[in-house]
Amino acid sequence: MLWACRRLPNVRSGPMTQPAPESLAKRKTSLAPVIITVLIAAIGFAVVASSTSGGAGMYNFSLKDLSAQKGQLSGKDVKVSGRIAKGSVRGAPASTSFRFDLEDDEGHRISVGYKRLLPDPFEEGREAIVQGKLVDGVLQADNLTVKCPSRYADTEEAADMTEQDRKAYYQREYKKHLEAQKRTKSGDNQQPAVPSK
Repeated sequence: MLWACRRLPNVRSGPMTQPAPESLAKRKTSLAPVIITVLIAAIGFAVVASSTSGGAGMYNFSLKDLSAQKGQLSGKDVKVSGRIAKGSVRGAPASTSFRFDLEDDEGHRISVGYKRLLPDPFEEGREAIVQGKLVDGVLQADNLTVKCPSRYADTEEAADMTEQDRKAYYQREYKKHLEAQKRTKSGDNQQPAVPSK
């Protein structure tokens, strides 16, 4: 009688059941958004990393570091900023002989060769950013960006001006501006002769 009281486990008869094809498809599609998200994040990271480093293989240096590592960086793409040294411009612009020096406040210098047309604001004493290859200790520039001085920056002349001189200067400049506007409206686009200094 004991035998009759025992419960038998619920066993199904027939072939083994397999998961329905719909559930397999559902599992595969649930991974798709995760994979797509990871790929987009990786591509975004690669784009940001390459744009902040100045391009693939571009090294950003201070003049101090660049002058200390000239030998090791020969033939490498570099980017450096500094001031165009006074009295350092030599050769004809847009020629193979054109050179100038970049310097920093600590006295570090590097010679730069530039074979293209110079940007308009190019002038000794201005800040510049140079990108190119270091060849035989000279930075052969492919790209030259010269920072424009601020219109209101304190220059030596502006520092020596009194408040009255500043007012007179800005009044003269404003009158020139008004005269130029009148000439433009009247159709007379000829500029007055500029007196030589």
